[in-house]
Amino acid sequence: MAKARFRANNKGIGAMLRSAKMEQEMISRARIIVSYAQADAPHESGEYAESFTIDSGQSSSPIQLGTGDRAWAKIRNDSPAAAPIEFGNRRVGEGKRILGRAIDQVSRE
Repeated sequence: MAKARFRANNKGIGAMLRSAKMEQEMISRARIIVSYAQADAPHESGEYAESFTIDSGQSSSPIQLGTGDRAWAKIRNDSPAAAPIEFGNRRVGEGKRILGRAIDQVSRE
């Protein structure tokens, strides 16, 4: 019996990672995370839960988002309460890790 061989087509893999379909998939996954985060968010004023946005594009590095060779999506919350809710502080106490828990939930599915 012949051995199966795999030879990666790096140009093809790169094209897939840069494709509009990959960017749409990243956006789709970010939307799922946002929906979990909004459901778990405190709703006293509703501002935090409604302040999630998704940016997307291509970058060679997930740290330096710019033009590059990978599709990406980034979730952001512009509410002034976002950092205290997520990470905590002296006034609110321990952080609730809303986004962290949403990511954990999605990764378990």
